[in-house]
Amino acid sequence: MGNREDLLDSAKRCLETKGYARTTARDIAGGAGVSLAAIGYHYGTKEALLQAALVQALDEWGQELARSLASSSASGFAETWDRVIESFAANRALWAVQFELLAQRDLPPEVRELFAGAHREARLGLVELFGGASEGAPAQVGALYQALLGGLAAIWLADPAGTPSGADLLAAMRAVVG
Repeated sequence: MGNREDLLDSAKRCLETKGYARTTARDIAGGAGVSLAAIGYHYGTKEALLQAALVQALDEWGQELARSLASSSASGFAETWDRVIESFAANRALWAVQFELLAQRDLPPEVRELFAGAHREARLGLVELFGGASEGAPAQVGALYQALLGGLAAIWLADPAGTPSGADLLAAMRAVVG
C-alpha cells in the first residue's frame, strides 16, 4: 500500500478509537507512519481525509451486511432486521461517529452534503437488500428502511438489550398498517 491508502486506513482506525472531533492530523499521520504534509498532499485537509474514511467505512459496512444476508438463511423482514441489528455490535464505532457528526450544531456544508449523498444512496441500497418496492416507490420505501435503521442504531447505542427485534418491528408494522 502507498501513503494515500495508509492514511485512509489510519483515519478509519482513528474514527473507531477516538471519534471524529478528537482525531488530530498527528494521530492519523503517526498511525500511517507518514509526515503531516502527506495529508495535505493526498487529501487536502484532515477533514477531507476523515470524510473519505467515513465513506469507505460505511461502504464496507453495507458490503459486509449484504454478504451476511446473502450467506444466511434470513428470508423475511424480521430475520433480515435481526441481522442488521446484530451488525451494530461489530460496527459500534461507525454508528457512534455518525451520530457524533450529526449532533454538531455547525456541521460543515461538505460534511452535510456527504451525509445527504450517502443517505440518498443508502435508500436505494436498503431497498435492494430488503425488497418491498414492487409498487414503484423505491425512494419512499428506502426512506422508511433508513428511518428504521437510524432509529434502531440510536436505540442500540443507548440500550442494546432494549432494542426491538425484527419480529417486534414486524408486529408493530402490522399494527400500524392495520
